[in-house]
Amino acid sequence: MSLDTIINKRNTSKTIRILSHVFFWILLFTSSYFLIQSSLNYYKTTPLSYLTPLRNTIGLIVVFYPLMYIVIPNFLEKRRIFTLIVSFVILIFIYVFLEALGGKMVFSYCYSCAAMAQIKNPDYLSVIQKSFIDNILFKGSNFGLYFNLLSGLVLPIAIKSSLGYYQFYIKSLELEKENVQLELNFLKAQVNPHFLFNTLNNLYALIIQKRTEKSSETVTRLSSYMRYSLDNAHKTSILLSEEITLIKDYLELEKLRLNHTKVFFITNADSTNLSIPPLLFIPLIENAFKYNVDQKESEIRLELSIKENKLEFTIQNYFDESRLKNTLSGLGLKNLKKRLNLYFSDNYIYQVDVKNSVYIAYLKLNLK
Repeated sequence: MSLDTIINKRNTSKTIRILSHVFFWILLFTSSYFLIQSSLNYYKTTPLSYLTPLRNTIGLIVVFYPLMYIVIPNFLEKRRIFTLIVSFVILIFIYVFLEALGGKMVFSYCYSCAAMAQIKNPDYLSVIQKSFIDNILFKGSNFGLYFNLLSGLVLPIAIKSSLGYYQFYIKSLELEKENVQLELNFLKAQVNPHFLFNTLNNLYALIIQKRTEKSSETVTRLSSYMRYSLDNAHKTSILLSEEITLIKDYLELEKLRLNHTKVFFITNADSTNLSIPPLLFIPLIENAFKYNVDQKESEIRLELSIKENKLEFTIQNYFDESRLKNTLSGLGLKNLKKRLNLYFSDNYIYQVDVKNSVYIAYLKLNLK
């Protein structure tokens, strides 16, 4: 079994991931225990031979997980420096508190440990036998304690960071591969016979009707749509304002073949500088037009809004409920979900709903 396979299984299986963590801490405890046993430490014949590595391991666990899974992701990466410093100080205090508490309990209840300390290190024992507050102050002023904490955290942090970088690297490769495939898909979409046939057929009708201005506008919109798709297929992101322009062009092209359905597009993001992956909303819009029932009082409604770097997109259309299965599981929508997972990971919400023959798709993105 290759290393890639092992790491992939670990990342995708919660059980394996938890077991790998447990195994690491057991291995760290065991290593510390055998290091004491093989040294000249005079406490190795007492329960301190395993209580000391146990206390050290528990202390590292208590600091490591809040630091790596709460403090750094939520405060350091978001540059909330004051909250970061306060959180770090709290973690240090908890570590010092546990060290003081552990030392107090060990030498209070382990008589062989206290007896050995009375012989080998009476000054240290006298400090431990003082009040708990004095023990905290003593531990807090011991720079060796902080050095032990720092040196103890180096290995787990290095492993966590290496696995995180490796996972990011693999995800980048997958994204690059997906982009190549998407580029091919976009090129195919540009010459989609169904889309082109409808648009050209509508254009022909406009020309026959001698609606020169409307036919000229249609050619311009079709040209802009095709050029946009071609120029941006290889990009990972484009301005949201450009995507909105594309949506408006696409809506105008599709509206040509509608007889009764009204189309509404409401947005407050025309002038935003935020970026998104190209052609992200097109599968949802294509789906709406494809399964729309073109009848009186029917409408396709799109709403796109931005608030505090949060993008919300909703589209709804009337449809034939007998075609519900195809509407929910089209190839375009499957590709959309793959792209959302690759680009946004867990920073998005995608939901679909059906109410009274109205199909509603909702997408929320955290654009940071």
